[in-house]
Amino acid sequence: MDVKRLLAALACMGGMALAQQDSVYSTFLWDAAVDTVGRIETGSPEATSGWWYVFSDDDDGGSSYIRFPVDLEIYQDGLEFSHMAESYDAIDLEVELGDGYERPFAGIAFNVWNIDKKGADVSAWGGICLSYESTLDFDIELGPEDEVSLTGRNNYKAKVAKAASMTSMDFSWEKFRQESGWGKEVDLDSVLAKTAVVRLVFSGSAETKGDFLIKRVGSYGMCGTCCAPPDRIGNGSIAVPVKATLSGRTLEFTGATALTKASVVDLQGNVVISAPALGAMDLSTLPSGIYMLRIDGPAVHHSQKIVLK
Repeated sequence: MDVKRLLAALACMGGMALAQQDSVYSTFLWDAAVDTVGRIETGSPEATSGWWYVFSDDDDGGSSYIRFPVDLEIYQDGLEFSHMAESYDAIDLEVELGDGYERPFAGIAFNVWNIDKKGADVSAWGGICLSYESTLDFDIELGPEDEVSLTGRNNYKAKVAKAASMTSMDFSWEKFRQESGWGKEVDLDSVLAKTAVVRLVFSGSAETKGDFLIKRVGSYGMCGTCCAPPDRIGNGSIAVPVKATLSGRTLEFTGATALTKASVVDLQGNVVISAPALGAMDLSTLPSGIYMLRIDGPAVHHSQKIVLK
């Protein structure tokens, strides 16, 4: 990037820092075929945003669960989704609904802004798209920030029909509805302005079993595109390519500028090393394990998994 372009990017980012602090990308696409970390890039600068995770009614006394493929059960590092994407080019899971809760449920989800369920305005997405197969019907659910106070947990959902073969579908915001007769009624715009989590929810009677496969999740209209969109900074500018290569315990950077910052994050979301992404970074003081590397700066947005032995 030349000096004029760099200064322009800095000015644009600085002018929007307050107005768009909690704004996500206007479009996004997660594609398992190119994912290496099990994370959706929503546009949040938070290191804990976008990670896929499982949930179920077992926290409420139920016994429903999500089962990973047998060959992934050896992983106990919290990054099973990254291993799955690399091995299967998809999220490929089984669901079984169990006893113990009035309406059993289980599913997978990702946080839009951070692990603390802070909400962000997702209205520009226009809706959600999916490329999927499933033996069961399920819902796409929008969980807002402080959903107990805002919706009484009666969140907006869109119905997704089971599909025996790979199907790509768009679900505009107009297809999302609250259920009647319980919770708190609220307008959709209020939820879109503070969306904290997107869930794919399987619910029904106990002993219901099925399997599902997710290849793509994105904003409205993105799942039919030929490939994943380029990374973008908050103002929509195309991100500059940057590369980090691990050699032993040393990270070497190419394509970054003096104003980019590299952060190494552990599996608990803690930043353990942070420095300008120039030349090389010494990781010799870190314990062996799996970490995430984030590189951010003017027109730069990059993340990848690193494994220290």
